[in-house]
Amino acid sequence: FDQATANLLVKTGLGLSIGVVASALLFKRRMWPVTFFTGAGVGAAYADAQRIFDSVSTLGRPVSVPTQSKSSSA
Repeated sequence: FDQATANLLVKTGLGLSIGVVASALLFKRRMWPVTFFTGAGVGAAYADAQRIFDSVSTLGRPVSVPTQSKSSSA
């Protein structure tokens, strides 16, 4: 739980920071870049929390591959 909370704070803060910079430099101080990038940070943190708490549905987990028997058929 601590890792997911820390992840949420970091990614939301980064999204907020990127949104403020993008808003100030590119979009004439509009609010939507701040909202968009903050939401993207929250979404990324949510996806990471799902991977932390539900390890069964994690992509890339080891898959057992059946081994073939060694037989000389030559």
